[in-house]
Amino acid sequence: MTVTRIDPEQTLGALVAERPALTETLEQLRLDYCCGGGQTLAEACRRRGLDAATVAVLLEQLANAAALRRVDPHDLRGATVPELCDHIVGAHHDRLRRELPRIEELLATVVRVHGGVHAELHDLGRLFTTLVRDLREHLSTEETSVFPVARALAAGERGDATAVELVEEHTAEHTVTGDALAALRELAGGYETESAYCGTHRSLLRALEAFELDLHQHVHEENNLLFPRVLALASQ
Repeated sequence: MTVTRIDPEQTLGALVAERPALTETLEQLRLDYCCGGGQTLAEACRRRGLDAATVAVLLEQLANAAALRRVDPHDLRGATVPELCDHIVGAHHDRLRRELPRIEELLATVVRVHGGVHAELHDLGRLFTTLVRDLREHLSTEETSVFPVARALAAGERGDATAVELVEEHTAEHTVTGDALAALRELAGGYETESAYCGTHRSLLRALEAFELDLHQHVHEENNLLFPRVLALASQ
């Protein structure tokens, strides 16, 4: 087995693309590998007040342990551009469309029951509503514009400025989404279920955290895997 060595100057996006098994640990350390995938491990650790060398050693140990177990979840390095598009729609877009109505219902109930005492719930509700509205439009545009262009490029059609513009637009929207997710987590008390006001609130916190984790993976797969390939094809 080849022993993994992690360079703190490697970007988080490249790190996760090569070693998907590390996503859970990066989530726990609050190191942004999706919207912030362009930053190096050293830069991300510095922002979080963590020692990059120590974190690199930890990640190396985890990566080597995963290799021994042959555990490699979400490894899409061998996927073609059309396969990536299909995966993102099936694994993330469809999941969001199933889950969002349930979260909206949970949130509406919690705001109605506890909003009179806990004013932050109203802010949480407004932010989530805005995020969901933007997300639904974002998913639709990806499926009707971004992914068809990506598939056409992969089929050998000539690239043009449209692909570059779409990637830039959606990357910028991902940054806005990342900021909104961070604000949601703050308003929801870090999703600490021990502080839940009731069983419904506890279910809401768990659902919101799962929503965040899925979006992080979703954005990573686009920003760090799909979009670089699309831009490379468009430049040919």
